[in-house]
Amino acid sequence: MDHIPYPVSTSVPPVKTLFLLDTVRGSDVPFTGLEKTEEPDGTLTEAKCTQDQHHTAGLLPEADDGSIKDWTLDYWKYPQEQGWTVADALPWWTSDGEETARRAQKFMYFELLQRFLGHRIDPRELVRNDGHGEKILLDSSVIPQLLTQWTARQHASQQEAQDCIVTSSANSRKGSNILSLLARVVLECNILDDLAEPSQSTSLAIRMLVETLTNAIYNILCVKERETQDIQKMENNPLLKERFLTNGWCPFQVARLWGLYSPSTAYYLSSLPREPTFGGVKHDDCDEIRCKTTTIDPSTYKPQHAESCSTDNGMCSMVGVSSSKVADCIKRGRIPLVRFEESVDGILRPEIVESRRGLRYVALSHVWSGGLGNVNMNSMLSCQVRKLFDLLLELRKTGDDEHDRNLGTRKSNDLYREIRKTFRMPLPEPPILLWIDTLCVPVGQEHRETRQSALAQMAQIYVEAQCVLVVDPELQKMNHTDLPDEQIFASILCSSWNSRSWTFQEACMARVFYVRFLDGHCVIDEKWHKFMKRIEETAVSNIANLGIGEQPINMRDVVMAEVSDWFRTMPVMTKTRGYDTRTLMSRSEDWQNFVRVWNGLRRRSTTKTDDLYGIIAIMVDLSADEILKLDPKERMKAILRSQSTLPLALLYQNCAKLCDLKGKPLWAPSEIAGDHLKMESEYMSVSDDGLLIDLRNSDTARHSRPSAYMFSTKGLLPTSFTLRVTGLDSTVEVKLHQTTPVGISEKLSSWVILCEDELRAAPTVHNVPGVLMSLRALDGSRFDTDYICPLILRSERTTAENAGSEDSTENTKAPPQALDVEIVSLKHYAIKIVTGKSWLTSESFLSEVP
Repeated sequence: MDHIPYPVSTSVPPVKTLFLLDTVRGSDVPFTGLEKTEEPDGTLTEAKCTQDQHHTAGLLPEADDGSIKDWTLDYWKYPQEQGWTVADALPWWTSDGEETARRAQKFMYFELLQRFLGHRIDPRELVRNDGHGEKILLDSSVIPQLLTQWTARQHASQQEAQDCIVTSSANSRKGSNILSLLARVVLECNILDDLAEPSQSTSLAIRMLVETLTNAIYNILCVKERETQDIQKMENNPLLKERFLTNGWCPFQVARLWGLYSPSTAYYLSSLPREPTFGGVKHDDCDEIRCKTTTIDPSTYKPQHAESCSTDNGMCSMVGVSSSKVADCIKRGRIPLVRFEESVDGILRPEIVESRRGLRYVALSHVWSGGLGNVNMNSMLSCQVRKLFDLLLELRKTGDDEHDRNLGTRKSNDLYREIRKTFRMPLPEPPILLWIDTLCVPVGQEHRETRQSALAQMAQIYVEAQCVLVVDPELQKMNHTDLPDEQIFASILCSSWNSRSWTFQEACMARVFYVRFLDGHCVIDEKWHKFMKRIEETAVSNIANLGIGEQPINMRDVVMAEVSDWFRTMPVMTKTRGYDTRTLMSRSEDWQNFVRVWNGLRRRSTTKTDDLYGIIAIMVDLSADEILKLDPKERMKAILRSQSTLPLALLYQNCAKLCDLKGKPLWAPSEIAGDHLKMESEYMSVSDDGLLIDLRNSDTARHSRPSAYMFSTKGLLPTSFTLRVTGLDSTVEVKLHQTTPVGISEKLSSWVILCEDELRAAPTVHNVPGVLMSLRALDGSRFDTDYICPLILRSERTTAENAGSEDSTENTKAPPQALDVEIVSLKHYAIKIVTGKSWLTSESFLSEVP
């Protein structure tokens, strides 16, 4: 794992993976013909390789057309060749955990890397002493160099080919085969994650290697179909999960981020230096459901002094504004802003001014757990007011010409500025104006309705702000100037600011936002565009080289791409931008914007559940006021019903569902929960009486292709069963997300399964999400169905899932019931999920929601 980028200035030690292979006995040497000995001090002497142990030209084996020879065909015969099993389809592991880890390292690390590179490797290149002469550790720092040499050989081989286009196409096909093999290696690693050390660290090292090789295929051979990309996400490994918690991560954050990132990025995040939250409070009492540190209790919440404040002198007091004046401003349709005036006693006192056209201000984005809030009145501690004012003064100096340098001036005033300069008239600095919820949202029961109007005004507030200043208690303790960009983005990703629902909306509405660190402000947009420019230049270079990149994948860029994904996928809601500057898309489709909003809010929390519906409404261009006036049980239904299209992946979500009048679950989630929605998913059309999924017009050029299958059975359908797939020499296992069988006894019923992607031969299909529907009728080329429940499909139980000793718990479970029926593909049909009147909300719904 030494080739994976690691955070700087962190006290978290790297994970060490033992070199488990026997270094003395020739039969246990990882590659035949390599000679090496172990010195008394534990170091390995140089191993000499004869000429016939390497391919003469140092190239990957080539086929007749000059393309890469497909070495994947006999890779899985290796365990049989080693005498571990009598057939390549049988398990290669044993009941001995350490022996299993040793075999895995030999088979899925060294042998895999050797076959990928096309020549034998001296194991001495991939090990090091632990520094105490006691243990030998894996050391992957040489892998980038090996891949650089591999890239050069591929590039030279490509240039020598007579027909470069044909060769590139052949390499792409072979690359796809390698990706499928690497995906299976990841599945085989699951057995190691359930065993004790050294198995888990060995699994982590193999996953890192697989990810590196996968990215090498993607970026060097330009393979377009990334079918295995999602399977590379880190979804297991207790060692890594415990590493997060030990390093001070909140269990709520870990649960929300788990399964979203590749092994290298998950490892990087687990190694970040974490600071205690404001006041030294840690996450010891938090759980996977809620972060109790960032979720405030209004009955006990108290404003906190700034860390630089000395309360012993008695000079720090509460300063505030009139709640009535704030409310009056909002009732007139204006935005209340704060201007600071210094009194004779040296205390800064806030005053309310009304917004007007051309007036520039800064909107603050913060979490109340940082101590800046107040539930009882519109006031703040004077030390915090002084700190905010100083931050704004520094921000004024930080600005550049693109953002008008001064937060209160317009470029349209250039003539005025030049005149005053000519006549040597001093140009007064414009007042610093701030919007902060603590002072600008009225507090008190008498202002309840006005407060609701203020919350509905939030989008306008942040869109019209000159910029948004992000203040987070943890980030303010960090110096960022000397940090690499990926660590800056990663630190923001894991901050408490990035875990709250309101701050997500505030960032989406910002023209540009600055993040405050201990040593100054950071403009996130600039760092993002710098990274994107470098990636685009690399892509252009790869295209110019006929699909063969000159340099292997930079794992630092891989980590950067993932830790900045929260920023890239954040919908840009500001109306001043004619296009989305982060995604370079002219305009996202409605359902794609919905996916961005859903995923952004899915891993965030809010103290008041009602706020969440208002946030969603604003971000999908609905009236928050109208949504919040509905009955709480009708709000999510109203939001979903208002959309003309929705992501198909919503059907696959295994979470709490809305119910009809009889209590029967509908397809629609009752809250933002479940799995991360894929942007590559297809969409479904929404109508008054149901949903329409048209498989006839599936856009395979842009999205994964959903597929539907039909079968018929008599009697009840069990919760776990297997079916034969027509055209495939395999069966598919179906597991319903339901505790009781479905259907009617002794009655023949027809069922439709809609799944995320087309079913293929094993072992390709693994945990493919889908949904079960009962067939109502066939109307021409359209199937009318009733929604039943979500499900999971897989071609067969993988070796990793059936792993373990003979008396393991997994093997004692009852196998899925085998149904003697085949499923037939419905490629050229449309599917309608009929919802009826239960899908509609109140009769006045359509007139209430724009």
